[in-house]
Amino acid sequence: MGEHKEVWAYGGDCLHAPENTLPAYWGALGAGADGLVVSIQLTRDGVPVCHRQQTLEPTCGDPRRVRDVTSKELRALDAGSQFRSAELDASGLPAAPGSDTPWEGAQHKQVPLHHPTLEEVLRLFGRRTHLNLVLGEPGYAGGVEQVDWEELGDAVGRLLVRFGLGHSVLVTGHAAAKARERASDVGSAYWHAIGVLADPLPILEATKGRDRYVILDGRFCEGGKVNQAIDKALGRAAPVLVAAVPALAVSGSVHESLARKKWLAGYVCRGTLAAAEMLRPRGLIAEDSFAGKDVSRDLWTIGYAKANQDARVRQDDGLVIQIRKAGEYASAAALTAYPITGDFDAQMDFEVQSPQQGTTFELACIQIDPGYHHMDNTKLDRRSVNLTFDVHGAPPYASSERDEDNGFRIGWNNGPAVTEFVRHNAQSSNLYNKYSRDVGDGARSNPAGSLRLLRCGDVFNAYYRDRHNRQWVL
Repeated sequence: MGEHKEVWAYGGDCLHAPENTLPAYWGALGAGADGLVVSIQLTRDGVPVCHRQQTLEPTCGDPRRVRDVTSKELRALDAGSQFRSAELDASGLPAAPGSDTPWEGAQHKQVPLHHPTLEEVLRLFGRRTHLNLVLGEPGYAGGVEQVDWEELGDAVGRLLVRFGLGHSVLVTGHAAAKARERASDVGSAYWHAIGVLADPLPILEATKGRDRYVILDGRFCEGGKVNQAIDKALGRAAPVLVAAVPALAVSGSVHESLARKKWLAGYVCRGTLAAAEMLRPRGLIAEDSFAGKDVSRDLWTIGYAKANQDARVRQDDGLVIQIRKAGEYASAAALTAYPITGDFDAQMDFEVQSPQQGTTFELACIQIDPGYHHMDNTKLDRRSVNLTFDVHGAPPYASSERDEDNGFRIGWNNGPAVTEFVRHNAQSSNLYNKYSRDVGDGARSNPAGSLRLLRCGDVFNAYYRDRHNRQWVL
């Protein structure tokens, strides 16, 4: 194993979810990010909020600037309305955008995403991960003189003092000095784009012993080589994070040219999952196409949920689950015949051949031993109940699921397992179920796709792909 290289998520995992929203931040942590880089601006009423661009157009479809709206007005705007998935080219630049806007709130008549306040972010993530607050983007284009940097720095500094996070949060940008003045123990990270300044060497020399990180624009090594003088200066500076600018992810060629540099601490990028997969290749525990008619007992245990008479499950060049009448809750499933310890990344393809209201297809993680294998379809009246196959009855669980007529969502249950008796049969209760808002196209015309469930530490990410999106959508 090589030395651990850090991944800092710039605005969250923006390749898979709308940038600078809570799902993007959570998604970055679930994909393996070591820290979040969050851009901060002030609203008209002086509230620090998380937003990167000059206007709200790229995320909310609103031409106004952040400083032209109040925090209440900003919260009412849909920060997911413009998001489209995108595959990346070899340079990490977006290509082949998706054909829908899956995170648009209006299509599901649900509360839209919003750009959170800094207070929300500190409350949720201030003690969960590392934070770098950008108070004025590097190369902030246009209107710099109209920004009250002292007011921004002062507002951020006050919040850091209030949360007791001055010693652990890095601040960067035009207003960083004012924030450090207000919260004297705030750390610093120095942004510097080599190629923008005529002579970067004096600045790199000056960072020695002062800053926790030097953050460099990755374009300085696009040719595959690093200038010897710069290389030498970096060796004497603080640990270096290389930022993927303007790419969403770090390209393989950039990493190949930098991987052996001792000064390289890691990367700052907007595509966390792609960077993590490049730096930390995954192992393969098992895969199965379910070809033929014989289930691999080494890999799978198969059975039914609750004492229903409507479900059938079999292997026939695919795992086939058939619901006959759907007069009651009816389901069946395949579970791994072995536990998964630690982080994992599970993926599978699916097709619903006869979509009906209430049809749900899930890829789920549960915490009960499956116990036995049961595929006796000839003795339905003797079929015993196995609570394992009702994920709602095996908390803690998390699922990536497709819900007919609604869309895709993540489901979870952290409550205790509650068992009830119905007609003398034991079955689980879904008393503590929770679901995210729906994302994407749940219409009957979109019956096939792929689901993905990823766990990193104590965070689960759920993704999907479908006919609209060749890239994973969080």
